[in-house]
Order: sequence, then structure tokens, then C-alpha cells
Amino acid sequence: MSEISYRFSPDDLRLKTAIGLREAELIRIPRETGTALYGPYIELPAGEYEAVIRFDPRIPCRGRALMDVCAGWGTEQIASRWITADEILAGAMSARLEFCCAHLSAGLEVRLLVHGRFSGGIASVEIRGKLAKLQSSEDSSAEVKPESPSVTFADFPEPGVENTVRKGRNLYQGYQRGIGLGFSGLGARIALDPDFRRARALAGSRTIVGDANLANIFLLIKFFLPRLPFGHIVEFGSYKGGSAIFMASLADKFLPGVQVIGFDTFAGMPATDRAVDAHQSGGFADVDLPELLQYVDKINLRNLSLVKGCFEETAAATLGQQGSVALCHIDCDIRSAVDYAYDATRPHMVPGGYWVFDDPFVADCVGAAEAVEDLLIRRDGLNSEQLYPHYVFRESFDKTWQW
Repeated sequence: MSEISYRFSPDDLRLKTAIGLREAELIRIPRETGTALYGPYIELPAGEYEAVIRFDPRIPCRGRALMDVCAGWGTEQIASRWITADEILAGAMSARLEFCCAHLSAGLEVRLLVHGRFSGGIASVEIRGKLAKLQSSEDSSAEVKPESPSVTFADFPEPGVENTVRKGRNLYQGYQRGIGLGFSGLGARIALDPDFRRARALAGSRTIVGDANLANIFLLIKFFLPRLPFGHIVEFGSYKGGSAIFMASLADKFLPGVQVIGFDTFAGMPATDRAVDAHQSGGFADVDLPELLQYVDKINLRNLSLVKGCFEETAAATLGQQGSVALCHIDCDIRSAVDYAYDATRPHMVPGGYWVFDDPFVADCVGAAEAVEDLLIRRDGLNSEQLYPHYVFRESFDKTWQW
């Protein structure tokens, strides 16, 4: 069986609280009645799982609370149990709840409901488990269940706009992806796709990129990059390597010869601009690079390279050796990083190539948004092709190409 694992920290806004106090490293639960925790509203394929709420040992834990797991944005309770402070202490400051998804479950959340006498500090939420085995027709000893079908072009919605290039982008294609993931069942079908599931399982908890964003990248790699001139995939801001692993797994299947290159300091953010960046230098430093490289070697992803160092010191030489780029995934939260990632890749971008921005619409990433506004929109006159779940721009289709 394929395994899947997620970890959500208190600063992840997919975790929500009605009565708790969100601090730098925890969600503090006061002695009040209400919902101390809910979220993160993810999609889980059929399988057997365990939800774990980890508590900060520095915060006294008292009382009891109801822990449950719900799907359908709170409309379907899957499992629940009462937990006590004594159980949390005995469980190494954690509360656990096993549950089973009989089918694809969207809008899945872990909740902690308290009744005025519970207190503690939530340090993280984990969801992990094994996907249900996809049985084949060769298994004659069990009920025959065909493998979940792969996503095809027939699964895309019909956007109702012209399928043509307008102002340097194809809105028909952007709407296919954005409307499909935002308003139709395309995301649910992607979650069952065998190639998506394998790539998602390999990435595991190493990525904090949301599932809708991963689904969008899946669509780009499987359906849209094959239409472009040959080019590699680069990522700026790889953090723990999860999304780079995800892309490399898919590229290995759908884009023969394409390399995935992940740039990061792997030691935290560089200096930030206090005039515009909410993030501070040193953030996201909790990366064990030797362990990450060992894992990449273990799963045999020969098309993935992770490049350590500041972008300004590593990217130019690496891109010069690699040549053409067809997709640039920019997962950077600060102005200077987005500036450099875009400008460094533009000379290498193939006609019609993609810049995919992860963070411009995130609440504490206005620096990333400002870079897009100043460079792509004002300076270079580009128009976006897609707004959800990524901000997506295209290189000119008329670009003279010499690679």
C-alpha cells in the first residue's frame, strides 16, 4: 500500500481556531467553551488513517475535550473520541484518533471541541496512513475492482471562452484548470489518479503546498507542458523538497528527458526587506538536507537535482548549463527572491512557457505580490492566464528561440 503523511504547524492558516490564541509556535487554548481547532480541509483518498494532535509540553494541559474527524466541511463525522489531559501526557503530549475513509473524502478536518475546563497548547496536527489497495483483475481471490481511472482531457470543464491566444496567454486553458479545480469535481478525480497518488505519496509531509496547487501542477505537467518546446522544470523555494519530488515523479512519467531543479538555501530565508516583507531572515530553516538527499536517492528520482545556496550564487550557472526552461515554480514569500527567480529564468524560458507563482495571494506575502505587479505586469506588460489556485503567467508565444 502507498503511504501518505501530512503535518500542519500552528502558523499554517489551513489550521483554524475559534477560541484559541495563535502564537508563533502554538495555538494556545484558554479555558473557554468552543472550537479550539478545526481544519485543514484537505482531500484524502480511500484508506486507513490516524489523526494526531501534538501539544506543547511547555503549556500545562488540563481537563478533557472531544476530538473528531469530519469530511464534507463538517457535514460528515467520520470518527470521534473524548481525550483527557492524562491521556495526552501518557501519549508523549499527543492525542490520537484512528479513522477510515471508505471513499475519496473532500473537506476533511480534525477538530478539537472544548467545554470550558480544557487548556493546553497545540504544537502541530498530523494526518497519516495508508491508501486503500487498488486491486487488479489478476487478484481472483477478492472482489475485482478496477484501478482508478487516469484523468483525461474529457474531465476538463468547458470554459465557454474562445480557445485562442489573447494578450499573450490562453485563457481557455487557464479557465480549464482554474474552473476545473475551483468549481467542478476535477480535483476529486485528480486525487484518485494513480500517477497523482504516487507522486503525492512520495512528497508526503515534505511539502506544505496545498493539494489544489499540487493538482494544478499535475495538470500542467501531464497535459500542457508536452505541447511546448522541450524545456526543464525549475523551482525556486524548495524548502523540504516535497513539491520538487512531486514534480520529478510526474516528469519522469510524462516528460522524458526533463530534469527538475530545486533551488533553496536549505538553511532558511535570506535577508528580507522590512518595508514590504512580513517574513524574517532565517524562516523555514528546519531542513535536514543530508536526509532529504538520501531520501531522493532511495526513491530513485534520477531526474531531480537540489541546488543549495542563495539564488544569486547558484541559479545563473545552473540554468546556463541546463538550457531551456518550460515551467518555473516560484514558491517564495519575499520580494527579492521572487524578483530574482523571475529575471533569472526569463532568458531561458521557451515560447509559451509557464511561470507559476504560489504565494502572491497569501496574506503575509505581499512582497511576492509586489514583485509580480512591478516586474511582470508593469515592466514587462504580461497578463495572467490563471488566478486559482496559482497566479500563472506565460512567456510570449512569438519569442525567438535559439536553444
